[in-house]
Amino acid sequence: MNSASIMVQEYLGSLKEDRELDYLFPILLNSMGFKIIQTAKESKGQAQYGKDIIAIGKDSNGVKYRWYFELKGYSDRNINEKNYFAEDGIRESILAAKDTAFIDSSIPEFNNLPVKIILVHNGVIKPSLRVTFDGFITKNFNEGEFERWDIYQLTILFSEHLFGEYLLSDDDSVRLLKKTLAFLDTPDYDYGDFKKLVNLQFDKVFEVRGRSLKKLFATLNLLEALIFHYSVLGKNLLAAKECSKYLVLRTWRWVLNNKVEEKLAIKKEFNKLLMTQFRILSAYFKKTYPVASIENGLYSENGVFFEKIGYPLRCFEYLDDMIYYSRLREHIGKAKTNNVIKRRLRNKMKDLIIRIVENNSGCWRPLLDNHSIPIMQLFVYFVEVSSRRQEDVEFFVDYLSQVVHGIAIMKIKNDLMPEFSNSIEYLIEALSMGQKPEEYTDDSSILIATLLELTVIFKNEVIYGEIQKYLSKDMNFQIPTIDCESYNVEELLLEKHLHKEYHIEMLDKPDLDFKDFINRFKGVKAMVPIYRTDTAGYSFVRYLAHSYYKNELLPEEWRIYL
Repeated sequence: MNSASIMVQEYLGSLKEDRELDYLFPILLNSMGFKIIQTAKESKGQAQYGKDIIAIGKDSNGVKYRWYFELKGYSDRNINEKNYFAEDGIRESILAAKDTAFIDSSIPEFNNLPVKIILVHNGVIKPSLRVTFDGFITKNFNEGEFERWDIYQLTILFSEHLFGEYLLSDDDSVRLLKKTLAFLDTPDYDYGDFKKLVNLQFDKVFEVRGRSLKKLFATLNLLEALIFHYSVLGKNLLAAKECSKYLVLRTWRWVLNNKVEEKLAIKKEFNKLLMTQFRILSAYFKKTYPVASIENGLYSENGVFFEKIGYPLRCFEYLDDMIYYSRLREHIGKAKTNNVIKRRLRNKMKDLIIRIVENNSGCWRPLLDNHSIPIMQLFVYFVEVSSRRQEDVEFFVDYLSQVVHGIAIMKIKNDLMPEFSNSIEYLIEALSMGQKPEEYTDDSSILIATLLELTVIFKNEVIYGEIQKYLSKDMNFQIPTIDCESYNVEELLLEKHLHKEYHIEMLDKPDLDFKDFINRFKGVKAMVPIYRTDTAGYSFVRYLAHSYYKNELLPEEWRIYL
């Protein structure tokens, strides 16, 4: 057995029935040419009668069958006397699969096909049970009606039809995957090997159809599932969270580049990646939210001095992730087709976000100028017209006031404004040394310019006055825009951090009274581009790109409310 097969066997041996095995096994069957009729996920909560997955396919002799797959993993992966003879155990499941027919008259010839039952388990059968088990099968099944696929057979099938043909099909992919898994738990790992591995898979694609397309998405699904699995084992869901972000964005950029975003087959495959990402984020927030939502829950007592910086940075990152998760959750569930459910779900998620913000003062203390991104993500999410509540408006206005106070305190105590070049190193040096290094830039701000425009939207003269009094001296206020005629804005946002592509619109200092300042925006029209991502139903992916690549939201996102 070569090293790649050993890796496959070790991975398969640790899969759990209700998670990875249910997800991964249908991918294998698709790669083997099976037509899947029903999956374990679709039959959860119903009597399955030994049929986790039902499919149509041919055996090694070319004979077409109805295939009933019974999946056993984790605690049942090894067949022994206990789980074999137990009530609703393996023996009873096999008999139920044989005795209870699955009928589907909508599929031509399905009901007339012979049946083959497969027991799938990512373990082995205990030697003490083998004679009994083999006798039971011989007594109840004719030749060819039953098969058992154990860890060794699964290793062969997965290596031949999935890993070997897809993810582990070349030396570079094998090397990059091994490096990714080896460094997955390493602090400050930038996942560069993972990104190279993902990009390599796209480099192999020469046509956007047929087998090439099928192979690409099978590989991406496998890769995301692998990273999630080993992140869980390593108790480090941050790795899976960050890797899945890159995978989703890189895939969608490829979709847009090839102009296939409206193809149903593409959407179906892309949604599978999103479903795994949803599982990753659900696991992450299930683990972290109970602590994060208590008073100063995102503060680390072990951080000592660094928490002056680490706490606010952690808060804004967590806030950003929660907003994206909320949008993704709407897409995954029924909310994408039912406005009532969408509004109810969004309001529930808003309440969870409000709890995080109100209990963590770090959410009010932006230290970097690009903290404008999570602040504006919060604004866009909370003021969306179809689900806006009065309490949402009141919350955000109060939050806006707290943010201005947080910046003012930083200015008064440390003579510092949020670092304009977004350098954590310069920020650490400034706060640790008690003086501003030459490289520290804080005489310009996109963040405060954005806050000023928000005071116009909410017609809040008090907050405007505080910015005017504490935050405007010797400052240049900038609003970044991009010329849509010169650049393909949408694809650029999905690719990298932008700099030279931005055109800077200078905002006049707030030296007028509030009414005169408001009048400056009369006649300002927000030209909202028609994004292909939004039209395809994935606007949340575009917002993820802003956060991941640290590109400020463009002014049309909020100027539509002026």
